[in-house]
Amino acid sequence: MATKQKHPSIEKFKDFVKRHPKLSEEVRNKKKTWQDLFEEWYLLGEEDESWKSFRQDGAAQVDKVDKGAKSDVIPQLLQSLKKMDMNQMQYHLTNVNSAIGNIQQLIQQFLPNASKGSSPSQGAKNPFSFRKD
Repeated sequence: MATKQKHPSIEKFKDFVKRHPKLSEEVRNKKKTWQDLFEEWYLLGEEDESWKSFRQDGAAQVDKVDKGAKSDVIPQLLQSLKKMDMNQMQYHLTNVNSAIGNIQQLIQQFLPNASKGSSPSQGAKNPFSFRKD
């Protein structure tokens, strides 16, 4: 008799169950079936938040997941940048720039004009400039 080859996902699920021993208790207590757990694992993936409660050494595992999540931020950011339409980005930046200019002009209208006769270097001040005290 030839032995049946198991699908690789089944082997991965078995490894997952070994790392999350509280899943066995769920099945023993008849809260869930192995089929239900496998389907959830297959759909949600191993890194889903719902699996944290089934880990035996929860704190150590959480640290590993958090470190992995931090290192995944840069590739996700790069993927997002690749998907952006630069023409649309330029359009929005131009609109924001003109809106800021309009706000600056509006603020200039409400500033007191006590220094009209003063030197030109004191002319229109930037309302967003910072000074040292």
